[in-house]
Amino acid sequence: MGRKRRVRILIVDDEPAIREVMRLILKNYEVVEASNGIEALKKCEEFKPDLILMDIMMPRMNGIEATKAILEKFPDAKIVAVTAYATHKGKEMLEAGAVDILEKPFGRKKLEELVESLVSDKEKKSKKGKK
Repeated sequence: MGRKRRVRILIVDDEPAIREVMRLILKNYEVVEASNGIEALKKCEEFKPDLILMDIMMPRMNGIEATKAILEKFPDAKIVAVTAYATHKGKEMLEAGAVDILEKPFGRKKLEELVESLVSDKEKKSKKGKK
């Protein structure tokens, strides 16, 4: 029986403390971090994440630009906007292709529930494809 691959999550945020908190909450997943959109694009190529948690306001390449660039290369990527500016920038992220928005500040339970719902949805789809 083959070993099941752990779900891979890419956390993209320019604040190290936020990445650390998310990493701790998501300890049951394989997690990789990036501090800006340019790094996120490189990590997507190397890591092929199942889910990307993307901050919007970052230096070098913001979350909206990064989302568009990632989806251009990886059209099936699942990206969640993580932002304190949901009312202002959330719509732009959804238009860029994000599947959901997680508003900062968020609690452990909110993050876990969101990730679980998106990951289980992906697992159901991949099982259907294998039948």
